[in-house]
Amino acid sequence: MLTTTRCRSCHDEAITHDMKKSTGLNIETLVTALLGPESVATQPNQLLIVDGIEGRRDSLTDIQQKILSAAISLIHETGENDPGKTVYPMAVDRFLQICNIDQRNLSISLPREIEKLLKKGVWLHEENKGTLTRTAWFQAVWFSGGEIVFQFSEKILPVIFKLSPDDAEYTMVKGIQYRGRHTRAIFNMIWQWKGKGITEYSIPQLMRQLSLEHTRYSYGQLKLRVLEPSFEEIYACDDAIFIRFGPTYSGRRVEGVWFEVTVGAEAGKMRKKEPEFKVALPDQKPVK
Repeated sequence: MLTTTRCRSCHDEAITHDMKKSTGLNIETLVTALLGPESVATQPNQLLIVDGIEGRRDSLTDIQQKILSAAISLIHETGENDPGKTVYPMAVDRFLQICNIDQRNLSISLPREIEKLLKKGVWLHEENKGTLTRTAWFQAVWFSGGEIVFQFSEKILPVIFKLSPDDAEYTMVKGIQYRGRHTRAIFNMIWQWKGKGITEYSIPQLMRQLSLEHTRYSYGQLKLRVLEPSFEEIYACDDAIFIRFGPTYSGRRVEGVWFEVTVGAEAGKMRKKEPEFKVALPDQKPVK
C-alpha cells in the first residue's frame, strides 16, 4: 500500500485579528498583496470567489489539476454537505481513466505529483470574519484495496460545498476530460468571463495566462498550435458553449485578442447555426 500523508497542522494557518493586535500585522495589507490586481500570483484562473469568500489557489500542473478535479467531483457526486466527512474514495481504474494516466507510468509519476499536490493549497479571505487563512487541499492521499482515497482538509470543505455547478471553480471538474496540452488553460481563461460581454487581453497578457511567455510564438503560430485546437476541443466536449474570438490589430500587427463567451440554452441555439468554432475576422468584432 502506497501512503502519502502530511500533518494538518503543518498546512493550516489562520491569521486573525488577535495576531494583528499582537504584532501590528495589517490583514488588509496582506489581502491586497495576495489578491490585488498587480500581484503576479493572482492570475484570473487562480482566483476563487464564492459566497463571501475570496481567495487564491496555488498554481497547479496539468496532472495536479486533474487529480484535484477528480477528488472534488467525488464530493459533488454524493450530494452531501457533511463537514465531518473528509474522506472520499475512488476506484483506481476510474481515477486513472479520468486523469488520463498511463498504467506504465503509475509508479513513477503519480506518487511524485501527489507529493507536490499535498503541499499546495489556498489563501482564503473572509471579510465578514476579518480572517485570512492558509489551508491545504488535502490532509492525506492513500491507496488501499484498489481505491485511491482523498482526505480533504477540514477548512477547505465548506468552500467546496458552496461551489455551484455553474461556478468557475467547480467547472474545473468538467475540464478533466480535455486531452489537449493547452485546452485546460484556455478553458480556465475564458470561463470566468462567460456572459460578461467582450473581454480583451494584450498579447503579453494572453501569453502569461497560458504560461507561454517563455516562447517566441508569433500570433499566427499561437493561433494554429494553441488557440484553434483548444477551442475546437472545448466545442467537441460541450454543445452549450459559444465562443467569439478574434485578434485586435494595430495597423497590420496583432496587438491583442478579444473574446465573448455565451453558455446555456442561448449558446445551444447559436451553436446550431454555427456548430464549428471559427476565429472571427477583424470586421466581425462586436461593439462593446
